Amino acid sequence: MSSEFEPARRLQGIQKSMIRQVFDRARPGSINLGLGEPDLPTPEVVRREAARVVSEEQNGYTTHAGLPALRERVASDYAHLKLTPEQVVITAGSQEALYLSLLTLVDEGDEVLIPDPGFVAYPTIVRMAGGVPKFYKMPAAGGFAFDAEAFKGALTPRTKVVVCISPSNPTGRVLSREDLKAMAAALEGSGAYVVSDEIYRELYFGDGRPASVSEFRSDRVLVIGGLSKSMSMTGWRLGWLCGDHEVLKSALVLHGYTTTCASTVSQKAGLAAWTAEAAEARRGMRKTFRERRDHLLGLLSSELSLRAVEPEGAFYVMVDVSEHGDSMAVAERLLEAGVITVPGAAFGPEGEGFLRVSFCADLGVLAEGVKRMKAALK
Repeated sequence: MSSEFEPARRLQGIQKSMIRQVFDRARPGSINLGLGEPDLPTPEVVRREAARVVSEEQNGYTTHAGLPALRERVASDYAHLKLTPEQVVITAGSQEALYLSLLTLVDEGDEVLIPDPGFVAYPTIVRMAGGVPKFYKMPAAGGFAFDAEAFKGALTPRTKVVVCISPSNPTGRVLSREDLKAMAAALEGSGAYVVSDEIYRELYFGDGRPASVSEFRSDRVLVIGGLSKSMSMTGWRLGWLCGDHEVLKSALVLHGYTTTCASTVSQKAGLAAWTAEAAEARRGMRKTFRERRDHLLGLLSSELSLRAVEPEGAFYVMVDVSEHGDSMAVAERLLEAGVITVPGAAFGPEGEGFLRVSFCADLGVLAEGVKRMKAALK
């Protein structure tokens, strides 16, 4: 009789994220203000090109690193880094890029410094790589802004990698040029690598695209990006990893064994994301998300009298529900009322007392969601 299956050590204790656990328990007809997925259609210019590529072209493997033309376009987006196409790997979404970078850089026992609150996959992938997740606080008391002193205090001689994300998931906050300069200055002389998660780079509500830490620290930096959020292409699985040449060479070997190459159809269609028509579509998406953000912030204040931290990018808002209980208990109550949200505790201790509410829904759906929240919180 066979003994009970036990997963390999690297997977022990690793479960589905709290986001998915909440989502999987939602009842039919629930309003989903939980998942981070744009509901807007993929721009017509990309869909047209995908249809043409499928019907007219042979779509076998590309090289492991991806189409040279696509890597050139990605490199051109980071002109300050003077990247060659060899310093870009096209991946199956930004999640694979994150996995490749951490598995390539992190050895058993290495410390990886990640933001609190931060994306749920960061500590999980660090553990899979055998590393030790450590945290730098983006304090809730300061509206989840970067705290340079807290960051400096969290660095140790064992820090191998620092992960930063701007605009942030879950808070929507953007790291200013001053924040990024302070981060780069704190890392001066250390051997630590920076992994900059810039998947929300094109979704911002200020005057211009947010700065990148790679503008202030050009060596030992890896940048992660993709088209999932900015082009509403989540299921197309198209991301990239770029930066430090030596790291990219090793990451490419891992990518070849993991994925072979990103979807050829997605890569070819993705080339259209650098057209004038696509740029216009991105402007339209930003305008739509800004309207939704402002609508939701207004409803949270007028209907629920709840304090929210105004996001400067992405499509999430952190809502203070501490007066109603801990974040998981409040999320459970809302789930009963047919609204999916994500408990802030999923993103780290600083997120406790908050819910992450996504505005990837039209104005009417947001209003109905808030109405249900109001009934549940009475």
